[in-house]
Formats: sequence, structure tokens, C-alpha cells
Amino acid sequence: MAIAKKGTLLIVSGPKHDSERKHLHVVCNDPDDHGNVALVSVCSVTGTNYDTTCILQKHEHTFLKHDSFVLYARAQIVSTSSLTNGMEAELVVMHDDMNGQTFLRVLKGVCRSPRTPRKVKKYLGCGELEAEENLAT
Repeated sequence: MAIAKKGTLLIVSGPKHDSERKHLHVVCNDPDDHGNVALVSVCSVTGTNYDTTCILQKHEHTFLKHDSFVLYARAQIVSTSSLTNGMEAELVVMHDDMNGQTFLRVLKGVCRSPRTPRKVKKYLGCGELEAEENLAT
């Protein structure tokens, strides 16, 4: 199984008191020429201070147990080799792909969220995507 667009990974990223807890991450693109991909993480909705750009309901992915949101503020560009190394160390586990419709919502949210780091927006071509959407309307 290869790391690819629409794929999801469980990555150890729990808090200090629960360091083994894995969070769901979504792979936003196929690996580029340098073997890099953009990842966004998914967190459970708790409280009122969270990014409302893309809310996922528990039926939208087999890992989700609660309503969740995409944490665009922590979007990052990572090498597939580091993810593969994480798999070998059992810090990263491949999980079920996102369905197409849910994935498109997650991907569009990268460009729409004011919290997405600028370098991730640039990497995923958000300026180009927004220009295409404006032409279509």
C-alpha cells in the first residue's frame, strides 16, 4: 500500500499524558517529484474554539467516533520517506481512504481556512484553484 491522495494515516501525536494516542491525518496529494505530500490532521470537536472550515461527522470515516474538525493550522508538508520510517517504527499506521466527496471537502478547506499555513496553500496551488473556481462562476 502506497501513500497517496485520499489516503489516511494514524500518526502518534497525543498529548504528553497520552503519548501513544494517534490522530487521523489526511494525505492531500500524491507524492511530488521530491517524494513530499501535504498532510492535515483531524481532531474531535471539543469546546468552542476550533476551525469550522471543515467539520466531519463520525459516519464520514471509519476511525471517527465523534464530530471532528480538520486542524488546518497544523497542515504540513512531509516526506513520504519519513512517513515510511514512522510506519516501520509503528508510529504511523495506514488507515482506510477517505471517500471522494469527503476528501474534496477536506482539500477545498485547505484553501478556504484562514488558519492554513501560507506555504501549504502555495504548495497545493490554492491561488490557482481559487482562480479556476472564479472563472467557473
